Order: sequence, then C-alpha cells, then structure tokens
Amino acid sequence: MTISRRRFLGTALTAGATGLIVNGKTTAAAAAARDLLVLESDAILVAIDRVAGCVDRVESKDNAWQMQGGGMRLHVPAPDHRFHYLSEHHAAKPHIDSDSTQATITWSGFESERMGKLDIDVKETVRLVGNAVCFSYEIRNGSPAVIESYTYPRLVGLKPPAGDKHMRQAAWNYSAMGSSSLWPAFGNQVGYYGYDTPAQLRHLGTDIQFCVVLSDTRGLYLGYHDRGQKQTVQVCFFLAPAYVDSFNSSTVHAGKIADSAIGIDPNHLCFIQAGASQTSEALVMEPFTGDWHAGADIYKAWRGSWFKRPRMPRWVEEVHSWQQIQINSSEDRLEFPYKDLTRVAEACQRWGVKAVQLTGWQIGGQDRDFPLHDTDPRLGIAEEFKAAIAASKKMGVEIILFNKYAWADVTAPRYAQFKKYAIEDPYGNPYMFNGYNYDTPTQISGINARHGTGMCQASPAWRKRALEEFRKSVELGASGILFDECQWHMSPYCFSRSHGHGVPGAVFSGDVPLIEGFRGIIDEENFLFAGESPYDLELQTYDMSYFRIERGFVPFARYLDPFAPMSVAVTGWNDRQMINACLLYRFSMSYEPRDFHGELDEMPETLKYGRSVDDLRRRYREWLWDAEFRDTIGATVTRSGETHDTYTVFRRNDGLHAVAFVNMSDTEPIVCEVALDQPKSASMRWVSPEQPEAKPWLGKLELAPGSAAVVLEG
Repeated sequence: MTISRRRFLGTALTAGATGLIVNGKTTAAAAAARDLLVLESDAILVAIDRVAGCVDRVESKDNAWQMQGGGMRLHVPAPDHRFHYLSEHHAAKPHIDSDSTQATITWSGFESERMGKLDIDVKETVRLVGNAVCFSYEIRNGSPAVIESYTYPRLVGLKPPAGDKHMRQAAWNYSAMGSSSLWPAFGNQVGYYGYDTPAQLRHLGTDIQFCVVLSDTRGLYLGYHDRGQKQTVQVCFFLAPAYVDSFNSSTVHAGKIADSAIGIDPNHLCFIQAGASQTSEALVMEPFTGDWHAGADIYKAWRGSWFKRPRMPRWVEEVHSWQQIQINSSEDRLEFPYKDLTRVAEACQRWGVKAVQLTGWQIGGQDRDFPLHDTDPRLGIAEEFKAAIAASKKMGVEIILFNKYAWADVTAPRYAQFKKYAIEDPYGNPYMFNGYNYDTPTQISGINARHGTGMCQASPAWRKRALEEFRKSVELGASGILFDECQWHMSPYCFSRSHGHGVPGAVFSGDVPLIEGFRGIIDEENFLFAGESPYDLELQTYDMSYFRIERGFVPFARYLDPFAPMSVAVTGWNDRQMINACLLYRFSMSYEPRDFHGELDEMPETLKYGRSVDDLRRRYREWLWDAEFRDTIGATVTRSGETHDTYTVFRRNDGLHAVAFVNMSDTEPIVCEVALDQPKSASMRWVSPEQPEAKPWLGKLELAPGSAAVVLEG
C-alpha cells in the first residue's frame, strides 16, 4: 500500500507536534534553494519560507539571538484521538501578501487522515513595529471540530549569545520576579512523564502579560498585549533533543557531543468552536541589551499607552503603616469580640499606625465559609461591629476588612448557593484545591482541610452575586476591603455552559470588571480597594497591593509601577532588615506580630525603628516618596571595592537623585561608597533614620549592622 506524504505526516509527525524538534537546521544547498521573504528593521530580521508560510529564522541584527523556524501547528482533537495535530504540511501552499514591514500568510483548507478535509482558514500576520516583530492571527473554523490551540511561530535552536554563559526565563511572580534557568542547567517543570523533552511554561494573558529570556548581557522580550485578557498564551520553553547530562540537568557537553538547544512554542489556547472565527492580539518579540529592567521598559512603554491610576482615598497615598490582626480562624480560634476592635485601634493610635487589616471577621473565620461575608454571631452582633469600626475611624484608624471572592468553601453549610458559579473543567466538574490549614494538629496535617472550588470571574452572574457580598462590608462602614488571593484562579478557562460567557470563558477577563462593579456603588475617595499582590492589569482598579517578601526579592512590580501604594508584612521582633527593605522599595509596612495573631505592644523594637523610617520618608518625601523608583539604575554603590547589591535609586522630576543603601548583615559593619552615573549636582548630603539631620557626604560611610542611609543629590 502506497502512503502519500500528507497521509504519513497526518499520523507520524508526532515529534514535531509535541515539541521534539531537534535543531530545525537544513543543509546549505536546501537553504539556498528556498524562496524566502525577508522582513528586517534595524533591530531584527524575520525570514519566512514562501512555500510553507512558516518562519525560517529570526535573528537580532546584533547577532545576539538566532533561532530557526519549527513550523506552525493546530491542535484539533479528532474523535477518540485527542493527540491529533495539523501543520503547514496538511495544507496547500499558502497565499502571501507582503510589503517591506509586513507579511500576511493565509492557509485555506487542511486535510487530515483521521478527519478528512477540514474547512479551516488560518491568516497569520507578521509585522515589524519599531524594534519588535509582532505576530497575530485570524482563524475561521468551518469544520465540525474544535481548534484547541494554535502555535506560530515555532522556534528552535536558541542558545546564549556569544560570550555569555547563562540564560534564564523570568516573569512576574507575586509582585517579585520569578526566574528559571535555561542554560547551562535546564529545570524541568512539566515532568518527565508528560512531555517528550524537559520543558518550562509561562502563561501570558492571565496574571502576567510578558516574560523575558535573559542572558548575561542581553534579553529577548515576549509579550501578549491584550488588556482584555481574552485568551491565554502558553509559552513553552523546551530543551531539544534532551539533556546532554540528565544527572546534572545539563544542556552542554565539553566533548564531541553537541549541546542541546532551547525551543519556544507560543501556544495560543484558543478553543475556537465549530463554525466560529477568532482574532488574536499581538504576540510581541523584541530583542534588547541589558538586564531585566530593559525588558520591563518595553512592557512599560505599552502600559503607558493605556494605564490610568484609579481614584483613591488620600490617606493611602501618604506615608503610613498598617497592622494585620486575625479575629478568628477556620478552627474557631475566637481571639476577641467585635466590640474590642477599639482596643486594637487605640494601640495603633499610640504607635502611629494608620490602618488595620482585620482578618477572619466573617462567619466561620479566615478561609472558611467564603465567599459568604456575613458577620459571625460568636464575635458579637453587626451593630457592635459597626460601632467599633466607627469609633476606630474617629481615632484616625481606618478598618480594612479581609474579603475573598476567589473560591467557595465546599464544607460550608450554604455552599449549595455558590456551587453553580464554580469554574468547570471540560468534563463538567468544578476545579478544586486543598484549602488552608490552621492552628490545630488535625488541620495542620490537612486531615480536616476545607477544600475550595474556584469562582468564575468571567461569569456576569457570579460578579452580580459577589456584589451582594461586597455590599455587606460597605454597610458595616468599613474604610475598605483587602481582596485576598485576587491574583489567581484554579484554571484560566471555565467550560460551563450556564455562566453567561463563551465556551470556554477566560476567567481572568472578569477580574477588572468585578472591581469596577464594586467601585460603582462606593465613594472612591473614601473607600479603599486593596488586594493580595494584584497583578499589573488589576492595578487599574486596585488602590493598594499587599504581599510578603524574603531574601532574594526582586522589585518587579515596584519597577513596573513606581508610585502604586504597596504594603509588605513585617513580622519580626526586631525586624530592621524587613523595614530596610521597605525603605529601599517604597513599601508601606504592615506590622504583624506573631504572624498577625499578636498585639503591637509585643514588638516595640520593630515599631520604634519602623516609625523612624517613616518619619524620614515624611521629612524627605520629595526624595523618597514622590520621586520615581529606579531600582539600581542611575548609581553604583560599592563596599571594599566590590558592588554592593542592596541599594536603590529614586529620581525626582528635576532629575536629582536619592540613593538609599542598607547593611543587611546582623553582625558586621560595612563601609559604602556611592557614585551617580550622571550627576547633576556636585553637592551631596546624607541622612539616616537615626540621624535625620542632613550632613555633608564625604564620599564613604560606615553602616552598622541592620542600618540604612540615604545620599541626597543637590
């Protein structure tokens, strides 16, 4: 039996479908014979094979980044065969329209051995915009099948630029930067059992909109620029053909065996239904020189074209601090009644703390009975709670209620009323997670954990129901809410057919509309919307972000938005280093003795130092609060002739700088020197929390353990 090439590829081209594309290289003769369409700018070159319609190679013009094309791919599950892909080999030669900066490639009709002819048109547009190349598509699905994903351009053969020894991929992660090594070690995130090769994933269009590939000196930006979060793009970094040395997860070999290389598959999880059409936003690829800041600047340029800061209460924009305290946990740890909230506020007043994040105030306690937000009769009656909130506000202490609309407790007596809003998987089952473990040995072992199902933010019906729960906080007279876990969902898609969204619904697309609905019923200048580490798109609607940091923190979110109010937990008894980090990164402090179970008076040393730092920020506000945060850009701090890594730079509107630097050692003093890259003034002074009176800067300063100082230009 004779098997045609197309029929063979329909069943046997599984390696290319899953990512196992070894190098994508061709012989010189084959390359010369190809008919290539070349688009190029001063920064990037894209060559497209006119016969196949696929990218042949992408190169940065400085020769730092060079990748070969690996084709295109549609995942179209066949009956009883979900592992079924179509590629450029399943279509006739595409039609291509082009000019000097743009090409549009159209494939009309595909043929599969399992499914026969499929009425599918794919139109891919490749555009050069500035230093970037942008990819977008328009797909018409006239077939009876569902197109679950579309991948273009598939790229292979990525290695570090010449002379660089390392490569990693990085992106937003809980207001910090999360990164994973690609070279010379490659960490396998997907698992040996799930994929042909080691692989790592980033999901764009959800809580992150871009990621970067970073070498020692250069970077490659990958962004999906869609404010509406209508689609998830799974960026798959894969190692091909495999580890050279799996014991060490190594990509390289010192002998005759060739190194492996990195591939990139931007998998648009499109789920185009039968008879439907879909267009995408721009998938942006741009090379840059420098570290992660330069990559973030590309995103910030796009962000600046649409971002508008929300209206917010004036007090949250001032230098201030918080306390978080738990009033009840899911294990019935009833700490104090509602009426005693005024005692907490009195302590805040003594210590100069402006706001209280009250956790576990609703029925059942923290992480129980959510998303119900009724008061708990074991803590008192609603009128007592309202009175305590009002009395606290008269003292100048704002009460912010810890709320949650992300998931529903399946053990709650009233869970049945929320189950219909649960995010559903393709099989009709709700996505679930374990829940959290509190206080008792039983629950800490997870034995009686209260599992949760995710609430579908893409559902207009759920957002309307959530508004009913939100109104309860408003009626109590709270100064605002802190939406815990506002930045995550158990799945980016919901497949319910009763939620009022498309199938599937993009769950993250409902995050901004949810808070916009809340904002519609309150006075924005007198009610605060805070969230647990809202991702950047959410900062359109959230006034403040709250999160936790630790050693190694990279101020990713702060660099993206230099002025957004952000608060960080301070839990130590003499927590100078965490307070110093708050000074460096322009964070407000949230005091949380005994992990938010204790009183402020339990941590006097922490409170005293924190207050001195806030006093310094108030006194030199134009340098440390109203100036633009630049991280380490614009100055260098050294100690003993080597770079000191714990410093940050603030730039005023007039171009003058402040450089804050700290000694993160608890035992050893250090001597630091500060140099501005482009000084505007020869006059320099320095100040510190302990010595707030400005003194002439003499070129170097000894810092005691746990101490901080600021050099002021001009």
